[in-house]
Amino acid sequence: MNLTKSHPGRWALLSWLAWMPACVQAHANKAAGPFALLGRPETWLVVFGLLGLLGMVLGLGLVRWQRVRLKARRDALRRVRSERTRLAALLNAIPDPVFFKDAADAYDGNNPAFASLTGLSHAQLHGRRDEELPLQPGWTRAMSGSRESVQRSLSWVERPDGSRACLDVLQAPVFDDHEYLGLVGVARDVTVQQEAMESARRAATVFEHCGEGILVMDAELNVIDLNPAACRISGRAREQLLGRAPEMLRAIALDADLQDELWTKVDTEGKWSGELLDRRDDGITVPLWATLVKVPASETNAQQYLMVLTDISRIKATEAELLHQSLHDRLTGLPNLALLRDRIERQVHIAQRDHTSVAVLYIDLDGFREVNDISGHRAGDAVLRETAERFVNVVRASDSVARVGADEFVIVLSGLVDEETAMRLGDRLIQSMGEPITVGNQNFNLGASIGLALFPTDGETVDSLLRNAEAAMCRAKANARNTVQAYRPELTRVVQQRFELTHALRQANEAAQFRLEYQPQVRLSDGALIGAEALLRWRHPTRGPISPAEFIPLAEDTGLIIPIGRWVLEQACAQAARWQGQPGKPQQVAVNVSARQMRQSDFADTVEQILLDTGCPPQALELEVTESLLLEDAEGAIELMTRLTQRGVRVAIDDFGTGYSSLSYLKRMPIQTLKIDRSFVSELSSDANVAAIARTVIVLARSLGLDVLAEGVETAEQAEWLRREGCDWAQGWFYGRPAPAEDFMAPAVELPRSETRRRLQLA
Repeated sequence: MNLTKSHPGRWALLSWLAWMPACVQAHANKAAGPFALLGRPETWLVVFGLLGLLGMVLGLGLVRWQRVRLKARRDALRRVRSERTRLAALLNAIPDPVFFKDAADAYDGNNPAFASLTGLSHAQLHGRRDEELPLQPGWTRAMSGSRESVQRSLSWVERPDGSRACLDVLQAPVFDDHEYLGLVGVARDVTVQQEAMESARRAATVFEHCGEGILVMDAELNVIDLNPAACRISGRAREQLLGRAPEMLRAIALDADLQDELWTKVDTEGKWSGELLDRRDDGITVPLWATLVKVPASETNAQQYLMVLTDISRIKATEAELLHQSLHDRLTGLPNLALLRDRIERQVHIAQRDHTSVAVLYIDLDGFREVNDISGHRAGDAVLRETAERFVNVVRASDSVARVGADEFVIVLSGLVDEETAMRLGDRLIQSMGEPITVGNQNFNLGASIGLALFPTDGETVDSLLRNAEAAMCRAKANARNTVQAYRPELTRVVQQRFELTHALRQANEAAQFRLEYQPQVRLSDGALIGAEALLRWRHPTRGPISPAEFIPLAEDTGLIIPIGRWVLEQACAQAARWQGQPGKPQQVAVNVSARQMRQSDFADTVEQILLDTGCPPQALELEVTESLLLEDAEGAIELMTRLTQRGVRVAIDDFGTGYSSLSYLKRMPIQTLKIDRSFVSELSSDANVAAIARTVIVLARSLGLDVLAEGVETAEQAEWLRREGCDWAQGWFYGRPAPAEDFMAPAVELPRSETRRRLQLA
């Protein structure tokens, strides 16, 4: 290194200092003694000069050293600032939250990621401890132990927006010469990883505990993993299933269509779902619902297949049970109407092909209603089960026995069967019901009315065969009961006429084809008009007048009697109101009321409302009821009649003597009139027994304080006999035919002068 060039001043000074000892030595040699020069001023001048020069040199060196030192410090500070800038930039660029704490656990610094996590700026965080923050971090207690080591914790925190994040927090203490200065912490957001791990854990749990079998297969369909449910469903151990294709996939190789459908779906849509059968080692075949999913290959994994298996044995059993229930009667286990129709249709097709016959026997039990009425429905169910068993024991195994109604059964015979053969079977069915059916301690004797229809003579369709067999059964039940009746074409005509009449009856009620006619009622003692009976008439537009005996029972059966009966009441009450106070007009109108009308819960209120709307006085209305009402519900009838009579309405028993009236109920009935039926009046002169019955009715009515009215009086002799026996009132053609209200006239009756009324005296 060239010192002269780099430091010229310093080299001159050194040269001069090297020369000075030689100069001093020269002066010393010239002196006589060691201290001769001390007395000379030059010596001291030189010494002080040398000392000054030395001080100057030292001062310049010190200045130079200080300048070097200051420059080095400035460089060090510059490097520190650069390092701090780079560190700050690094911390700001780190996406993970980073924070610093001092020895007092107060925040001393942090990066923006940490501020974003806490929602607080650096100024808001600086100098604050964790417990002073609005949301205390979960890692606060992580460093509560020793400060000598790095600690790591997994903590869930709540972000300012309310969402939760999982942080992996690493906290390391900072020391300087064993002095604790604080700590530095780094938090990494592992929410996604944690959720993925949790999802994987759940998936593993599902895989292990799922009720469906799960098979993981390689590209060659060999099982590489499976869950316990797959072993349970297949009935095989894990070792038996690993490394080989599932049994159900090997089995579909025998079904080319199914195999093509399966792999076409998997290749085009990525999955296939359908029903497969798996045969276990014990020979049991298990129905499975299988879903095969294709898992495409990735960079790390080869192509795989996932199969999910569900044991649907119970579902299949339930479906079979539901199908059986939908096609069979729950009580008896016999086929129901739906299955019966299918069987008849199949037998008809076979009969058409083989030119044979099919017989349909429609059975209705006689007396079954009484079983329910006497012993209840539980006993009725037992009777039906026993009946079904008896019928099944009579027919062949190839024949079908079905229950199609409450107490109705149908039997289908096929093959070489004719009417005679079917009739003989019907007789055997009736004989099977000959023995009483015992339920508990009670015996029930039931019969069977059977109708027969044959294919193809009596019908070629299921509906026609069932309809005609039922029509024949209805004739058997109506005529003799406990017999077999074969279908005849006239039965269909009767049913058709009934259907047409029902339709016409509905239209008549809507088209105002009904009208009322009034027949006078007179007092026998003097022939005075005391009232009239309102009689319903129907004139059809094409058929003309239709007898009440024909359409009234039909109205009862169809329920049309309810609206028709209301209309009759309204019209009769309105007419009675118009007649009030008019001479020669009836001041009381009698109206027939059916038992079905009176069973309506609001009948009494309906009568009261009609009286109010029409202005008819209650005493001007008399309701005529039949004895059948007493047989069905005597107590209810008594209560209803009491309500009516309390309102002032009169009540009469119509056709008395033709039914089975109970005298114990009759005396409790709040009635005012007994009407003797026309069947007794017409035979008064020809049958002494009939006359005795009529006389008894009159005596009974007088004893109970009731008025008596005789219907159907057509001759003077009948009128005179009734007057002589003490009958109060009468009506019939002898006094006048029924007529519309505008044509009604009071009858002119001439009484015999020689006869006087005989009063009956009773003990």
